[in-house]
Amino acid sequence: MCEKLRIILLLPRAHSTSLRVNCVEGSIKTDSSTPLRSARNDKTGFSHTLLDSQGFEILIKDENKFKMACVLNERRLKGFGGIALDDETKKEELVCGYPRISVNELLAQFPQTAGEFLNRILLNLNRLAPRPFSEIPLNFKKPDNLYLFTRDIEECMTILKELSEQGLIRDGGSTMQELRKILTLRGWEIIDKLKNSAIDSKQAFVAMWFDKSMNDYYKDGIKKAIEDAGYVPIRIDLKEFNNKICDELIAEIKRSKFLIADFSGLRSGVFFEAGFAKGLGREVVFTVREADVEKLKEHFDTRKYNHIVYDSPEALRKKLYNRIGATIV
Repeated sequence: MCEKLRIILLLPRAHSTSLRVNCVEGSIKTDSSTPLRSARNDKTGFSHTLLDSQGFEILIKDENKFKMACVLNERRLKGFGGIALDDETKKEELVCGYPRISVNELLAQFPQTAGEFLNRILLNLNRLAPRPFSEIPLNFKKPDNLYLFTRDIEECMTILKELSEQGLIRDGGSTMQELRKILTLRGWEIIDKLKNSAIDSKQAFVAMWFDKSMNDYYKDGIKKAIEDAGYVPIRIDLKEFNNKICDELIAEIKRSKFLIADFSGLRSGVFFEAGFAKGLGREVVFTVREADVEKLKEHFDTRKYNHIVYDSPEALRKKLYNRIGATIV
């Protein structure tokens, strides 16, 4: 069965202030296996009118366009692809291979505090560095200022000056065409700590059984509870990545502030992920479907923990939201 869609595909260009936008209209299967009937490009980065999947106009201010460009260019640095801009986030459903993400979720990924700005900029400089202590070229004609979450050269120079005064970067062999900076030893030490720390993280890792019988429990229970509490859920099977799944799994747990371990189905991977998170000192919230409670009691290593027991997505959402609010600080 096909559905009528009007989706905006946002594909970050390498070193660009704009975004390549394909405005796509046509009938496609929900699994995106059927080619799209029509597409057009807008050189300005955004079409004058963006429509969501229902045909309603999406109004985006210039300030928000800048924020979206920064976030998408950072995604590219991380090795992620484009997105399909829709009226709501549905990462489980792909359009031309891209996850559907809402404007609000994309904007929520833009750094909010001074500390988050600093941390994200350092991590982006790390991604731009070919190797430790090598020069990082910053070309403002491309421009690379988006990696520093700045609108123009003046803002970028202010940020770079602050990083230099903090002893995090130093000058390299700059030319007329580009600035070249080098991360100092102190800068690399902070980056290493950031990679293994989740103090200011908004991310919550979800370890659970990826069976279709659990889809509603995740979508209407776990996911909504996490988002209602002000965090961003990540489930490894719904995430785009280029690395081995085991490496990516460990990396994402390290980046997460806490972990939701749902033992429904008694999957061995959930036991491992919960134990790994505990070993890192992360808070772990234990949940289980009522039908699996008796079987779970046979596992001595988890039965000492207070599990949230649920029999519906609604009950799970309410109980989990309250637990997050009470235990995650």
